[in-house]
Amino acid sequence: MDFAFYRNFITVAETGNLSAAAKRLGIVQPALSAQMKAIERNYGVQLFKMQRGKRHIELTEAGETFLQQARQLCNTEDDISLRMQAFGRRAVGTLRFSVSHVRTDYFLRSYLIPFAKENPGISYQFHDATVEQQQQQLEAGSIDFAFANAPLPAAHNFATIKVQRESFYAFYNTEFSVPWANKSMLSPEDLAGVPLCCNYGSYALLRSVFKDYAVKPNVAFIATTAESALTFATSGLGVAVVAALESDAVPQGMVRRQLVDEKLHFDQTLYWSKEHKLSPAAERFLEFFRNFN
Repeated sequence: MDFAFYRNFITVAETGNLSAAAKRLGIVQPALSAQMKAIERNYGVQLFKMQRGKRHIELTEAGETFLQQARQLCNTEDDISLRMQAFGRRAVGTLRFSVSHVRTDYFLRSYLIPFAKENPGISYQFHDATVEQQQQQLEAGSIDFAFANAPLPAAHNFATIKVQRESFYAFYNTEFSVPWANKSMLSPEDLAGVPLCCNYGSYALLRSVFKDYAVKPNVAFIATTAESALTFATSGLGVAVVAALESDAVPQGMVRRQLVDEKLHFDQTLYWSKEHKLSPAAERFLEFFRNFN
């Protein structure tokens, strides 16, 4: 079956109209209709509901299943195309990375760009993701490496290299009234009753540490990323408690105070699967990363 038929089927399903699909694809409607009938004949099932007088096309149950499989098939073919394209340029392969949202720029500038300059033949696929997404990607084998500034839920299942340590800081608007204005460092006790903003990846740690001080975190805002927690705190509606490097810039109009507790830190960590064999390109990057650190 011609791959174009699968892609054209997806377009028909998404537009819900043969005429609109044909216009989008730049082919005549009779040819597109013939392709859809050819798919049905090939698989021996009816993919479209027959509804006289209706221009909108609906899929049968088999059609819905076929749509899901066709999308997966086309995504796989796209991935193969990208990988083979790299070899066509006489490259040594493709590397796939997934990086914590707040560390994408840092990882690119500190690691990936210097590596890419030394290895111009390698191509790259780059994702920013939550730690939950990174774990799923590693388990599925859809990435080679994950770089995270918070622990993956099942971190023990992966090979790791730990690099810089990130401490936790309280960020708040300069106009936000706080009783600790003259303190340079804070304790979790100082945040008792204060509306807090944090991300899901750090909440379990914060809750555990605050419990040691008999303090229950007053979480007013929780988000997928630390950036969202910081953005909300800029409004003056709360204090963002997030992991950061001392060298990270403080957002304009904000104050930063370090939280002091031996447990309150995350280690920036490079993860890769113990189950999937690394490609030569991935082995090369791992050697570069080890030497860099």
